[in-house]
Amino acid sequence: MEATIVLYTTKNIEAKTTTKLHEKLFGKIQKSNYGRYEYEVKGILPGGAYVRPVRAVIIVKKEYYQDVIDLFDAYGVKHRSFNIMVNSDIFKNNNFFK
Repeated sequence: MEATIVLYTTKNIEAKTTTKLHEKLFGKIQKSNYGRYEYEVKGILPGGAYVRPVRAVIIVKKEYYQDVIDLFDAYGVKHRSFNIMVNSDIFKNNNFFK
């Protein structure tokens, strides 16, 4: 299966901007009424569309690549990307190194 590995750095970006970027990428769980209610806010990457083997590295399925790059460009994130071939089972497991 074709995928793209994206390496990025948020070194020159404020911490709150980095948090917003990650929330838009991966989604978040929003709590209200002192944690009594939880709402899932979805990001642009659904659960089985990416793998994060280490910090600042994402392996993305080919169809979501352009969305990730557009978001990085909007936030001014420096990034590099390479096309790779991976086994399709990599996106089914949450544990990358098993």
